[in-house]
This record gives sequence, structure tokens and C-alpha cells, in this order.
Amino acid sequence: MNRRDLLLQEMNITQWVLTKPQVLKGDAQIRLAPQVKFVVVCEEDYQHTGLFQDILRALGVNTNQYQWLNMEQAVRLALTHSPYFWLIQPEQQAVAFTKKFANQTAWQSPSWQSIQQATNKRQFWQQIEPFTNTENDCN
Repeated sequence: MNRRDLLLQEMNITQWVLTKPQVLKGDAQIRLAPQVKFVVVCEEDYQHTGLFQDILRALGVNTNQYQWLNMEQAVRLALTHSPYFWLIQPEQQAVAFTKKFANQTAWQSPSWQSIQQATNKRQFWQQIEPFTNTENDCN
């Protein structure tokens, strides 16, 4: 122990050692479990609403097969498989993410409130209809 460590110990100051210092340097990648087939990127949490539960049932996705992330988390994704994405973000915020995951972004909505409108809800159901085949199971 050096002098500094002894002084801190005498003053009852606990020292901590970082187990993942790379996280502080910005290397905080988020890895999805392989069973995750569907990722929703939205700033607010609507995953317990009736509409979202209906969407999960229509897609044949269980609760352990989807992930709800905000945009900050989503840009840190490191994928080893190819889940489908639903972006619930304004267009200008979704552009960079869409470029990064171009072949996996299935749907984009400007806001959750816009989906509540009858016309937009109908359009959304028409968009996800090809993915609702139970044999397809989002893959």
C-alpha cells in the first residue's frame, strides 16, 4: 500500500476499482439475447398498453422475444443476429438509426400518439400483416 492508500484507509474512505473502465470511455455496447426477434425503439414506455400487446400477439412474439429501448440505448446495439426494428421516433431522429440498421428496420412511426389515430393505426396493421404469419414468426 502506498501513502495515499494508507491515508484514505485511516480516514475511512473506501476506494473502488472499476471492473469495466472501458464503459467510461464510451465502449458500452448493448448486446441482445439471441432469442430477441423484435426491437422497439421509443422514448416512452408503452409496452404494457393493449395495442402493443395486440401487436405482439399478431406477430407471434413472446415477452422474452422482444426488447424495448430508447434511442440512446439503440445506437449502442451490437448485433450478432437480425431482429426486426420498429422505430417510434420523429423522422429526423430516426434517420441515423435507419442507416445503421437499414435492412432490419421494418416500420417507422413518428410517435405513439400518431398510431392511435384510426387512419395511421389501419396503415400500421397493413404494414405488419406480412409479418403476422405464425409460420413466419418474425423471421
